[in-house]
Amino acid sequence: MKSFLDFEEKNVEKAVQKACAELNVSRDKLKYDIISHGSSGIFGLVGTKKALIRVFVPDLPKGKSFSDASVIAGHGNKNLNSDTAQSEKDTISALVDEAFGEVKNVAGSVEKAKKTKKTKKNNKIVKPEKAKKPEKPQSLGKNEPVEKSKPPLATTEDPSINNEAAICAAQDLVHEIFRAMSIEAEMSVSVNSESDQCWVNVKVSEPGILIGKRGQTLEAIQYLVDKVVNKQCGKGTRVIFDVEGYVESRKSELKELASRMASKAVKTGKPSTMTRMNAHDRRIVHVSLKGNRSVRTQSIGDGYYRKLIIFPKKKSQKKAGKAQPKA
Repeated sequence: MKSFLDFEEKNVEKAVQKACAELNVSRDKLKYDIISHGSSGIFGLVGTKKALIRVFVPDLPKGKSFSDASVIAGHGNKNLNSDTAQSEKDTISALVDEAFGEVKNVAGSVEKAKKTKKTKKNNKIVKPEKAKKPEKPQSLGKNEPVEKSKPPLATTEDPSINNEAAICAAQDLVHEIFRAMSIEAEMSVSVNSESDQCWVNVKVSEPGILIGKRGQTLEAIQYLVDKVVNKQCGKGTRVIFDVEGYVESRKSELKELASRMASKAVKTGKPSTMTRMNAHDRRIVHVSLKGNRSVRTQSIGDGYYRKLIIFPKKKSQKKAGKAQPKA
């Protein structure tokens, strides 16, 4: 009677080497079937699958090569690593799906993946600890003063250290994306002292690949950068990813377009409609026309991309009649 064990690695060759090492058998004597060749996924971050082989192990008498201890240890580690990798892959997949607008119940998916990672640790169900009952306060004497509890002091972090950590996290992610896409780029870093924002600007031979139509690819990369920075450095630290100054040039173009459309609306007395834009671009238009007392702006439609309409404000009505002269 024969039994089998499964081995996972990045590719089939490494899986075979792992099986030979753990079972203490030469490659020519190893009998196995290839269940999956594996996949590198998207950018090496999402959808990665390890290669899986199934090794047939005959029952051997005691004292031979296939020791029960080594077999059980290898099989247990495989299951533990498989569960951990699966939970991490579920978390990253939910975040990337949300970046491209194809997510359903993202918060639930991420939370479920985190709970799965905790409960499957060491293949044991982790039972929540029972809440301890608060201890009864000791009675004080009549003459003993009651001390008021002071709130804990807020800890402050050095912003320069936090910015440096955020920039390193963003650079590591961008380097990994470029490596998966086989893109060579020059990267520069700058910090705005007034707004305390960190900028990561890259120069490539074909910037359109990273910018995409209406900046959609750049926006998706920015979303991933925000998620990684917030996870490693905490919220409040902003790292802006830019490709050859596209972010600033896009902002200037939107302001000029908004000014022209507002002038047209005031001149014709009719609303002017701007094309469908994402939330970031719409915000730029709203803020740029906020001080214009002749128009008002409003976003209409559903979904991520919405139209923006510039309405001319109605002039105040004149008084019905002139004031009568005093007698």
